[in-house]
Amino acid sequence: MHTDTLPTLTYGIRQACQVTGLSRSFLYQQIAAGRLPTRKVGSRTLIAAADLQSWLDSYKETST
Repeated sequence: MHTDTLPTLTYGIRQACQVTGLSRSFLYQQIAAGRLPTRKVGSRTLIAAADLQSWLDSYKETST
């Protein structure tokens, strides 16, 4: 039997905390500040994987 793993398109808040290692309160602060876009689907708040990656990339350190 062949099983393919589907790519993760969105994360719930709990999942986003797990994959980033960041706290729920910090993510909610970033969402409230408009830095981390979300989508509301029914009662769920979802973060697109691409948006999460882009937001994390904005924190890359630059060497001087």
